[in-house]
Amino acid sequence: MMDATAVVDRLSSGRGSRIDLEREPTEAEIRDAVKRLRAEGLCGRRVGEDHLVPYFLANDGFGQREIDLLEDVLAEEYEGTDLCLRTRRSACSRLRGGCKGSR
Repeated sequence: MMDATAVVDRLSSGRGSRIDLEREPTEAEIRDAVKRLRAEGLCGRRVGEDHLVPYFLANDGFGQREIDLLEDVLAEEYEGTDLCLRTRRSACSRLRGGCKGSR
């Protein structure tokens, strides 16, 4: 029988490993994590889908509260930018691994 923890660890491997949030993180702590990932050239969609949401799902103690806070922070941090937030735009290349203008 397969160990569920091992599966989650493998799925989240490399996603969010640089992130270390305390239980029940504040909005400011989540915003800081978003800003660090954004500084690497990631769009809002990649920050959420590829890093923070898998991190929240892979760690006990995080849940819908953190995902809701993340959605609010992403909307505020990426407001007025040309970087994707919800869907991948045509200028975003999955093969290049990033968004328009990154790397």
